[in-house]
Amino acid sequence: MPGLHAIVLAGGRARRLGGADKLLLRVGGRTLLERVVAALAEADRVVVVGPRRDVPLPREVAWVREEPAFGGPAAAVAAGVRALDPAPDDDVLVLAGDLVRPDLVVDALRSGEGNRVGVDPSGHRQWACSRVRAGDLAAAVASTDLADGPLRALIGTLDPVDVPLDAEACADLDTPDDVEEYADDEH
Repeated sequence: MPGLHAIVLAGGRARRLGGADKLLLRVGGRTLLERVVAALAEADRVVVVGPRRDVPLPREVAWVREEPAFGGPAAAVAAGVRALDPAPDDDVLVLAGDLVRPDLVVDALRSGEGNRVGVDPSGHRQWACSRVRAGDLAAAVASTDLADGPLRALIGTLDPVDVPLDAEACADLDTPDDVEEYADDEH
């Protein structure tokens, strides 16, 4: 039976939040990083791509950095794939680390076959909410210019099936308004 692994994208600069470490913001009493790692309980291996955070997590993860640091999400996924070294038939979840409800994304992407990408209520593909075959992803990494590349340049080439996500599943913490709406008061 093919395995399931995950890459958590956790290396952005959070410019719209003045450089605050979004993954350490708390929602429902847990950091965003804790929430995304907890949502990946079924994954065989989890790689977090970004600077190591000294916080307790609900499971073991591997930490890696993209080259160069802050090299963009495509470079981060490439670093994650290299660290996982999955079998070609395995599935890899690619998740943004700043999702408020990553459990809803994981649940939505659970069913179905082949490469899948979450689509928000306005019809936009959410590339950092994807589940793809490891062999397909590794081939895309090998044939794509990763320098500051968007995830669309990698995952979009895999002809993914659209998976509808509701607004709650797509919610993330990118702006001060998002923090005001979702984060705990002690942020």
